Amino acid sequence: MRRATRKLAEGAHTLRISAAGGDSGQLFRLRRITGATRAQDVAAAVRAARTARHVVLFAYEDATEGQDRTTLALPGNQERLIDAVTAANPRTTVVLNTSSSTSMPWLERTGAVLQMYYPGQEGAAATAAVLFGDCDPGGRLTQSFPIDDDHHPLAGDPRRYPGVDGTEQYSEGIHAGYRWYDAENVRPLFPFGHGLSYTSFAYEDLSARGHRRGLDVSFTVRNTGRRAGVAVPQVYVGPSPDLRLDQAVRVLGGYRRLTLRPGQRSQVTVRVDARTLSSWDPQRHDWVPGTGRRRVWVGASARDLRLRTSVEVGR
Repeated sequence: MRRATRKLAEGAHTLRISAAGGDSGQLFRLRRITGATRAQDVAAAVRAARTARHVVLFAYEDATEGQDRTTLALPGNQERLIDAVTAANPRTTVVLNTSSSTSMPWLERTGAVLQMYYPGQEGAAATAAVLFGDCDPGGRLTQSFPIDDDHHPLAGDPRRYPGVDGTEQYSEGIHAGYRWYDAENVRPLFPFGHGLSYTSFAYEDLSARGHRRGLDVSFTVRNTGRRAGVAVPQVYVGPSPDLRLDQAVRVLGGYRRLTLRPGQRSQVTVRVDARTLSSWDPQRHDWVPGTGRRRVWVGASARDLRLRTSVEVGR
């Protein structure tokens, strides 16, 4: 599906659409949308929401290769629609079919948000399975979601985006993605690694041991809820005190994906490789080991850090 908007002056206009249709041709559906028709659509949705016990509202954005998004906001009239429906019924779940991060000024008024991205042919079945609780929403965010267009790594710097004189500069260095939010002390809407479950988990008994191949970080995860669910504990490591190089506040060292029954606990060991503990030295043109006393965190996301310790890293 592709959506196009044209502002038309008063008078008659001719619409021409050309596309290769094959032997059976193609089916086109056209609709004339005005401010009045949009208002009618929102009003109809609000009437339905008021009489419903729960509402599931689907929102989307179009993305394609070779075309940058100009905003994190949902396109069209969707934010107005979500505002109106959640005001009529706060038990509204918004299902997002978007390519990546999306701003959500309406978030606090919703009951829940389910990010399905572009789920493909089985997307409807997968969405229904999560909404009805047949399976746990076991995914985790592979990127931080900014609060809005003014609070992300590219904001306010045209050299990074959209570029100057046809050139974009990738000047964030090692502080890409979630590392930028930590370095700049900017709060994301949702942090890297975030994702909820239909149950809850406790993290306990953290220990870390250094060796020639890196670190072994051990801990216990316990399902403290009343149903089975998916936990994705993540290990993060702080900078080396011995290196005079630019380093991240913390880096992802590894993670595990666990499915636990109610009350079940699992002892986990995550190996953090020596390369992950190293930094690139542009003067030596080589990796150098990040030795010294380093902090270690275990948590449910880059910002939800439940346990911490420190460990000596040698050569």
